[in-house]
Amino acid sequence: MRLIDGNDPRVLLVCDHASNAVPDGLVLGVPAEAMQQHVAWDIGAAAVTEAVAAALDCRAWLATVSRLVVDCNRPPEHAVPERSDGIVIPGNVGLSPAAMAARLALHAQFHDGLAALVAERRPELICSVHSFTPALAEAPAPRPWPIALLWNKDFRATELGLAALEAEDLGGPVGANEPYSGKVLNYTVDVHAEAHGIPALGFEIRQDLIGDEAGVARFAAVVERTIRTTLEGLCQPC
Repeated sequence: MRLIDGNDPRVLLVCDHASNAVPDGLVLGVPAEAMQQHVAWDIGAAAVTEAVAAALDCRAWLATVSRLVVDCNRPPEHAVPERSDGIVIPGNVGLSPAAMAARLALHAQFHDGLAALVAERRPELICSVHSFTPALAEAPAPRPWPIALLWNKDFRATELGLAALEAEDLGGPVGANEPYSGKVLNYTVDVHAEAHGIPALGFEIRQDLIGDEAGVARFAAVVERTIRTTLEGLCQPC
C-alpha cells in the first residue's frame, strides 16, 4: 500500500481502487486487455488523488493491487470476486484456505494501515476517490453524470459537497448516490469515517473524463475546490 504524506491534517484522501497491479506469481486468468479496463481498477482515480493531495498538501492512502486480486472496498467475505461486469476470473475460483488467507492479508494491510492513519492524526474530513464507466457491459444504459457523491447515513459533508459541485460548470448533472448508492456499497468510508463520526465525501468521476492529463487536471481542481468549500462549511461556526 502507498502513502502520500502531507502537512495539512484536516483531510485524508483514500483511493482503494488505485492500481491494476497483480503480485508476482499470481495468475488471475483474465485477458490482458481486461487488466487495462475498469474491471481491474478505477481508471484515472489514482492520478486525481495524487493531484488533489499535492494541491491540499494532505495525506492520501492508495491501494497497490488490482481489485481483481482483492477488492478493498468490499467486506472481507466479498473481497475476492469470481466474476465482475461479465468477466469470469478463473484464478479466484475455488481458492484454497491458504490462498484466500493470502488475499485477505492484503485487504487487512490496506484497512489496518488506513485505521492507523486515522488514529494517528484524526482528520476533519475523509474523501474517497473512485471513477465509473460511462456504461456497464452488463447494463449498457448511458450514465450522464460527470461526477457524483456517494453517502450512506452521514449527510453532513455530502450536503455541502453537492452544493459546491452544483455551482461548477461540469457539462452534465451532478449525481447524488449515482451510479450506485453508497447506502449499498460504501465499505471503506463506512468503516473508517462514518463508524468514527468523521464526515466524508465519496467522489465518483466518470472515467472517460479523466483518461488523460487535461481531464485529470480539470477534475482534480473540481475535487479540490469541493473539499475546500466543504471544510469551510463544516467549520461554521468555528
